[in-house]
This record gives sequence, structure tokens and C-alpha cells, in this order.
Amino acid sequence: MLKELRIFNIILIENAAIAFQKGLNVITGETGSGKSAIMHALSFIAGARGDSGLIRKGCEKGAVEAAFEIDKHSHILEILEASGIEHEAGNDLIVRREIGLSGKGRAFINNQMVQISLLKRIGESLLGIVGQHANQHLQSTAHQRQLVNTFGDLETATLQFEAAWTEENELRKQLIELTNNEAKRLRDIEVCLRELNEIEEANIKEGEDEELFAEYSRLTNSEEIAQKADILISGLIGEKQSILPVLNRQKKILEDLSALDPSLIEAAEAHASALLELEEVAHSLKSYQSRLEYNPEKTLEINERLSLINALKRRYGTTIDEIRNYRTQVSEKLNRLENADITIENLKEQIEAIIDKNNHLASSLTVQRKAVSLKFEKAIVKELRALNMPKVEFQIEITPQKRDRSGDDALEFYLLPNLGEHKIPLKNCASGGELSRMLLALHTILAGKEKTPTLVFDEIDANIGGETASVVGEKLKEIERKQQIICITHFPQVARQASLHLQISKGEKRGRTVTTVKIIDDDQRHQELARMLGGDLSSYAIR
Repeated sequence: MLKELRIFNIILIENAAIAFQKGLNVITGETGSGKSAIMHALSFIAGARGDSGLIRKGCEKGAVEAAFEIDKHSHILEILEASGIEHEAGNDLIVRREIGLSGKGRAFINNQMVQISLLKRIGESLLGIVGQHANQHLQSTAHQRQLVNTFGDLETATLQFEAAWTEENELRKQLIELTNNEAKRLRDIEVCLRELNEIEEANIKEGEDEELFAEYSRLTNSEEIAQKADILISGLIGEKQSILPVLNRQKKILEDLSALDPSLIEAAEAHASALLELEEVAHSLKSYQSRLEYNPEKTLEINERLSLINALKRRYGTTIDEIRNYRTQVSEKLNRLENADITIENLKEQIEAIIDKNNHLASSLTVQRKAVSLKFEKAIVKELRALNMPKVEFQIEITPQKRDRSGDDALEFYLLPNLGEHKIPLKNCASGGELSRMLLALHTILAGKEKTPTLVFDEIDANIGGETASVVGEKLKEIERKQQIICITHFPQVARQASLHLQISKGEKRGRTVTTVKIIDDDQRHQELARMLGGDLSSYAIR
């Protein structure tokens, strides 16, 4: 449920924090006092489009923030988890929306920035906004069918059919692709075979390119390498000015000195060790020099092999490992293509089975909808007659349609407002009062079945009389047992039913018009109800 709504610089509201309670929360106030700002704020939080016209004059941006209690609503928690929004059990869900003068804005859920599409999805799960403009939604036959599904607890059966219907269509799509693209399949087989032959004939090995490149470098630079190696060897053990003979003589002298002075023993040993290492270097260079070769033919052969590997890399992957992975993928694709006939037969068998399943599910869904529709009709008529439409009749017409994800049923609501008249499709009803009462009747019979924890009624009692308004208040009181209700009203008959009464008023602050919202006590409520009635309310009890 909605626990708190905070509004900053929206229309006439400079700064307001509105605390809500369970049950029926009523908002009243003079016309033009700012009730529309509350509705704009709630719609904004629920993901509705916003524009800079909402921002209070003279301000650079406006913002709305709401705190929701959601621990008992698993479907909302599932959406948050699937969307990567962090939420700890027991904490409020915080939704914030901002808009600047440029018209651009930002949305946050638990301090994580989110796309408006996600905000709208979560917002619609948190708040159900019911106003005079909601009749456009109500007039949709698809929505009417959904209402019947909700009333009859048919969501599971509908989702089961939708999943099977989706599976059938996916199988049909696969079959069409296989049967209608035979020429393409044959071309793909040729391509796969050519690519596989090219890769397999190359017979490349992991790390081969690096080994070849190293050898190619040695061969192409063999002359320079030999010259430099010869210089090093000559310097170490050559006939003229070589290092090792000199060091050997020094070694003998150091040994003689260390015999005379033991303090030179360590220096003599270090000199001997260095001499050994240099002799090892000389030996290694001699061995390396003996292996050097200048072989133009082998160089050309390695160059051609490297060119082949690089050509494969350009076509099939940047590394040898990627080329080998590509070969595996092509082999699997070739296997599928070559066994397409078997796949086609398997698909046909699967489609036959899923068609039988869907025929059964769709038929069962139709039977259930017809049975639920009869109960739905009776429940709606009962509510409408209680709402001062004593002769009203209501019918649901179910006709066959081309099967889609919802089943085989086209469903439409018909209203007979007055005795002896023709039935009228609900979408053609022009009376705002009739549609308002229809909306209230629907939410009354669906109370507890809808997943939305909070319903917001924006002047749902418009276009009705005072006597009917009393019944509207009683109906809202009935709905509040199952869902939190926030209701903006002009009728004292509705306001007197409130569990929490909020009053909106307009005043001046620093030469500017400012809207304030406050919770009023019993004495203040009597005064507000008297104002709404336009007279004395000494005998008008608060429920």
C-alpha cells in the first residue's frame, strides 16, 4: 500500500508530505485548491508522461516521491528481482520521479535509476488509478475479457493456454522456415562443407602460429644473428683480446693472494663463479651458432603456412582457438541441415500433439468463461441497482473468434440502462454517470481479486446525485476491506465514510499562491462536511 507521498514544486504545491493509512483515504477541498496536483503526482509516480507544465512557476524542477509497503505482494517483488532492483524485506519501496524545465526527467526505484518503461510496469502494479477517463480502458473488449478472467480466477488457465499457444506458433514458425527454404538449406550445406574442408585441410594446431612466427624471425634474421653471435664468442674465447684467458690468469692470481690473505677468499670464489658462468655463456653461444642455418626454401615454406593461417583468421576467427570453435559450430549446423527431414517429421508430430492440447485448453477456457460470465452478470446487476439504476440489465456476449493468445472467445459487455430499451455495447455508452457507476460496480465485485494494492478514485462520483453518492460511499467502504482506497470527492456522503480525511486548501505565502494538505480531526471534519453540503451538519454523523 501507499504509505507516504511527497510532492515538491508541482503546480501549486511547494512542499507537501502526505501520509496515508489502510482503508479509505478521502481527499476534499474547494474547487481549484489543488486536488489535481495530487492526481498528477500519483499518475507521475505510476509512470504517466510528464511535462514541464507540471513544475511550479519560478522553479527549475519538480519531483514526486512515494513510499510503498510491498512485502505481502509477491508479484511486485518478482518484478523487482527480475529487473535487478535491490530491495530488503521489511523496508519500504521508494519511488522517485523528477522533471526539469527542459521536459527531461529521471526516475529512481530504491535509489537506482530506471527506465520509464520499468517505472510504468511497477507503477501499474502499485497503483490502480480509476477516473472518468478510465472508461476508455473499460471500453476495450480485451480489457473486458480480462475482467471476467480476474473475477472467475481464470488467470492460471489463461496463462496455461497462452504458453501452449505460443509454443504451437513457435513450432509452426520453425516448420515453415525448414520447408519453405529448401534451396537456402542446400546452399547453406554447400557453404558449411566448403568451410569445414578448408579448416580441416589446414590442420592447424594450437600455438602453431606463434611457433612458426618465432622460427620465421630466426630464419629471416639468421645472417645478422650469426654475425652478432660471432662477435660475442670472439670476445669471450677468440684468439685476440678475448676475455676468458685474461679471467683465467686473474683467477690464478686471486687464488695465490687468498692463500696469503684469507680475507680475499670470498672475492676469489666470486671471481671463480663469474668465470664459470661466462664459460657457460660461451658454450651456449657456440652451440647456438652451430644450429643456425640460412635456408631460403624453409623460410618460404613457413611464410606460406603463416599466410594460410592468417587467411583463416580473417574468415573464421582472430585466433586459432576461435577458428577451432567455429569449426565445431559449423559441424553442428551441418548436422542439423543434413538431418532436416527428420527434424521436419519431428516438428509435425509435435505440432499435432500441441494442437490437440490447445483445442482442449481453449474449449475448457470457453466453458469456464461462459459459466463465470453468468455469475459476473448477476454480480454487476446487483451492484448497479444498488447504485440507483433500478431497472438496469447487464449482459456479456461471448462469440467465437479466430484463435489468438487469449483463446477462441470474443467477449463484449452490453448495458441496458432502462427498461424496454435495446442493449448497448458498453463502449457506446455516452453517459458519464453510467460509466462511473459501472467502474465502481466492477471494483466492488473484484475487490480482493485484483493484485493492485492501492486504488485511486478520481471523482468517481461525478455525474451522480446525492442519493447515489451515499451508496458510492458505502461501496468504497466495502472495497477498503480488501484494498487501500484513495478517493478525491466533492460529496460529503462519500467523505463521511473515510478512515482518514485529508483536506486540501489554498493560501498565500510570500506573495505566492500555495496549496497545503493536512489530516483533519473530527471537529475539522464536521466543518469540512458542512462546507461540502453547504449548510449545517450538526446531525450528519461521521462513520
